[in-house]
Amino acid sequence: MSADHPRSDYQQRLVLALRLKDVPGDRIGEIVAEVESHVADTGEDPTDAFGTPKAYAASLTEEHRPEPRWRTAVSIAGSGIAGWLLAQGLFAVLLDHLYWGRPGWVWIVAGLAIGVPGWLSVWRRSTSVRDPRTGTDLVPFSPGGLALLVGGPVVLVLGAVAAIRVWG
Repeated sequence: MSADHPRSDYQQRLVLALRLKDVPGDRIGEIVAEVESHVADTGEDPTDAFGTPKAYAASLTEEHRPEPRWRTAVSIAGSGIAGWLLAQGLFAVLLDHLYWGRPGWVWIVAGLAIGVPGWLSVWRRSTSVRDPRTGTDLVPFSPGGLALLVGGPVVLVLGAVAAIRVWG
């Protein structure tokens, strides 16, 4: 498949199924390239040749076990608590009040510390998926985009708080 043509629905669903199995990005790129090469060589439909994307991903990923559900639940809960602490800390700093007897900066730091494991889990799952034949990214949303999405608002809010404290 050339770079001018969008990826087929099969390849997109296969990438998603492999990501959910925690397969490394480089390996995902190799698997998708193998599927594309087979389809280009034989003209066969990928579903006929390999089965559904989910089934094919499961057959390839015996060595890649997904995270246990409890770890995902802890990560989600930690992210929620982190967001709450960050919000309360920011309000405490902006209003120049204490929250539970502590200054707002304590809660901001605590929220960031608690949120890091969840953010790292998302970061790890967002590794780049490269086509080994061309080196192009098969998934347009990269870890750099994720860093901008998560880190950008945090930096903006902390900068606004600092500016208000200094000039307000």
